[in-house]
Amino acid sequence: MATGLPWVRMDSDIYANPKVATFIDEHGQRGLAAMAVWHFAIEYSGAHATDGVIAKSALRFIHATAATARLLVEGGFFEPHEKGWAVTGYANHQPTKEITEALRQQLSEAGKKGAAARWGGKETS
Repeated sequence: MATGLPWVRMDSDIYANPKVATFIDEHGQRGLAAMAVWHFAIEYSGAHATDGVIAKSALRFIHATAATARLLVEGGFFEPHEKGWAVTGYANHQPTKEITEALRQQLSEAGKKGAAARWGGKETS
């Protein structure tokens, strides 16, 4: 089961981004397929709290090959990483694992406090 977020932030007009459009123009169908992989990589990373890191063993889950990952590196969408690859600028647009865990902890504590207030129990921490 995924341990990260059930959602990620995506720009609603990414299709019109000049970097994306140029990449697809230069690489044709391979570029278009690589853009889908890039999108899947962001989703995978958010769902599994990897902070943008895509391990070599995870390529099959994002419908990618090492060749697709290398193409994304060439286009500036991925960066080489010791475990495989990392989505370029992931933490600039997505909450990191640390932020997600802190938010979950805050929500848990607030829920416990609310339950204690409602049901007259003692708060637990």
